[in-house]
Amino acid sequence: MNIEKGRSWGSLSPLPPEGVIIKTNKELLEKVNDCKRQGIDLPTFGLLGGDLWRTLGGRRAEERLYGGEATTLDIDLGCALLDGKIFWFCAHMFIGSKLKGEKIFISNVAHYGKMNPAPKAHPGDGKFDMLEVKLSPFQTFKAVKRVSAGTHIPHPGIKYKQVSSEQFSFGKKLSIEIDGKNIGKFSTVSIRIENEALRVVI
Repeated sequence: MNIEKGRSWGSLSPLPPEGVIIKTNKELLEKVNDCKRQGIDLPTFGLLGGDLWRTLGGRRAEERLYGGEATTLDIDLGCALLDGKIFWFCAHMFIGSKLKGEKIFISNVAHYGKMNPAPKAHPGDGKFDMLEVKLSPFQTFKAVKRVSAGTHIPHPGIKYKQVSSEQFSFGKKLSIEIDGKNIGKFSTVSIRIENEALRVVI
């Protein structure tokens, strides 16, 4: 059951002995995809870095993950089918060129590095926050300066909505980045939420 308004989220519970410590987006991305492709149950992850960790307000004290103040949370997981190949993502997906042309940003978290492109995103609400961006290079430059503070929306050139699934078909292959890693170029994209499929401790 996803988080609802007025309902508490998470519980005070430490990382189990078999839990896996994660410090970057890349580590979490690779571990999740390896487990999923092998049909292995995902372990509980103790977060010490990355955009999911940053959105959840995590700290860098590893010993805290094993103590009485550690918080365990069930997080939504993104699933993407790219030209028939499946990937899972924990934080976000970026479609298109960052410098020019139309682009789409799909996020399960508020943060993207030092930027805050999806300030309303909640990783336990059962929805992605999606931004469809149609800006000139100059407008893009100006918008990027406001992304750090999360003040780039509302904007007439940025369409924002929340979705639990979506499909795209492009006339040409576009670059796709998942959790900060360049995956390749694809022309058809289908995404969906796997509700509360990822357990983390912060």
